[in-house]
Amino acid sequence: MANYEQMLEQLQKKHSLEDIAENYVLPHNLSKEDEAAARKEFVELRMLRGKNMSEKEHLLSGLPGIKYRIKSYLEESHFDPPKTLGAFLKNHLQITAKKQKELAEDIGIHPSRLNRILHGKEKIGKALAYRLESHSGDLIPAIYWWKLAQMEIEHEMRTQDEERLAESPKVKTVAWPSP
Repeated sequence: MANYEQMLEQLQKKHSLEDIAENYVLPHNLSKEDEAAARKEFVELRMLRGKNMSEKEHLLSGLPGIKYRIKSYLEESHFDPPKTLGAFLKNHLQITAKKQKELAEDIGIHPSRLNRILHGKEKIGKALAYRLESHSGDLIPAIYWWKLAQMEIEHEMRTQDEERLAESPKVKTVAWPSP
């Protein structure tokens, strides 16, 4: 492979330096020590930038992150216990810097209901999914919240054999007998 200077020369034949800077990642010729120092400086700048972000900037960087984590999880199509609707909703609380009581007021539900949802003791309905969408400024679609809830319900149905067995005797007539 050509060295850095040759690569840059080839790119300059087709692109301006500004285009190259915006669209290409070029290798560096830093020593290990210089690379470590550059990495440390980068981390310090990122931390400083994070501390100096306004509330609006914090929201604008955080809410899309939740959206894409939910989207990615839903695309995996298998239930992962730590990734519940409640867990994502807790993350939403952190990003919005809201307390449970404040979020409950914002979305028009009782704080104890929100607490039950956060801890997986109660499921959400469509109306609440729509409210969560609105609360995120329409950044996180209602369908994402709904699918998270349905993924949990599907997992419960696949794994709760005791409940299935408890409900079975309540059926008076079986349409098709089991083998």
